Amino acid sequence: MKKVLAFSLLGFLMLGFIELSTGKNVPTRQKLKIENEVSTHFHTMVKAAEALDYDRISKGVDDRYHAGFITNDSYYMRYDSLINIFKDRSQGVARQTMTIQKEKITILSDNIVLLTAYGNSTIDLNSGKSFSVKFFWSFVYKKIDGNWSVIQSHQSNVR
Repeated sequence: MKKVLAFSLLGFLMLGFIELSTGKNVPTRQKLKIENEVSTHFHTMVKAAEALDYDRISKGVDDRYHAGFITNDSYYMRYDSLINIFKDRSQGVARQTMTIQKEKITILSDNIVLLTAYGNSTIDLNSGKSFSVKFFWSFVYKKIDGNWSVIQSHQSNVR
């Protein structure tokens, strides 16, 4: 399974490099607009994650391509299976705080963007205990019907 996942991810990355080398040149003004739109979308989703508002997070995802979602070495072909696990795991969580240390937006075309980020999250449990994790994320955004949506993601956490 890990080999299949590794080859799939490698293929996806190679397609991204091919797109970079053969993609359209996006004018600087349009790049700035795209970066602002995607960054705003991303930070809105981070705020929803901090509030454990999974319905609001789900509104920012479009799974029509079934591109897959990877979380801590597990691959989910469909977004709904992943979000249901997140909802179950959040039982007993009072709140979480996320600090983005670095974020990078790479525009692959006028409607495809890669956003990578890393940072720290502190999770406070209802029991009064808390713990911190370092996270690493990558999101592929696509502009669909005039709105930016996540179509694929990777998330890793390290305690």
